[in-house]
Amino acid sequence: MLSNNFGNIDFERLPRLTMAEYKNLQLDKVTGLQGYDTTYLSMGRTLLLNDNGKIITIQVITDGEIAEYLISYDKSGNLMDNLIVAYEDMVEYYSRISTQISSDQITVQTINFSYSDKDDNPIESSDTAITKYQITPEYKFILN
Repeated sequence: MLSNNFGNIDFERLPRLTMAEYKNLQLDKVTGLQGYDTTYLSMGRTLLLNDNGKIITIQVITDGEIAEYLISYDKSGNLMDNLIVAYEDMVEYYSRISTQISSDQITVQTINFSYSDKDDNPIESSDTAITKYQITPEYKFILN
């Protein structure tokens, strides 16, 4: 489960990626990570590592939000795919993403919060979207 338990993270002590790690992980090719340098990026977790490749997470930490990306590589270390799997806007709480991975299935839940209606009257509401993906043998994430 990749979720929004970011309140337990000490952001000051979280080690950031080095430029060598950034280049080795080919993060300049990851959709959604363009524009972030290593001062915003931290290694997440290694979820899978075998002879066929690996699947890891990378965290993006800014002043007001944190996100986690699922990134896959083939057995030669080539970048295969990426997907945002956790997100929290820590300032205004407009969106929250959490993910459950079970075997070769990924379930991403996105909750969008609203604090006013179309006429700008104050209300609190939310909508939830669930998107399912399958992890292929090549470590691609395809809509299921």
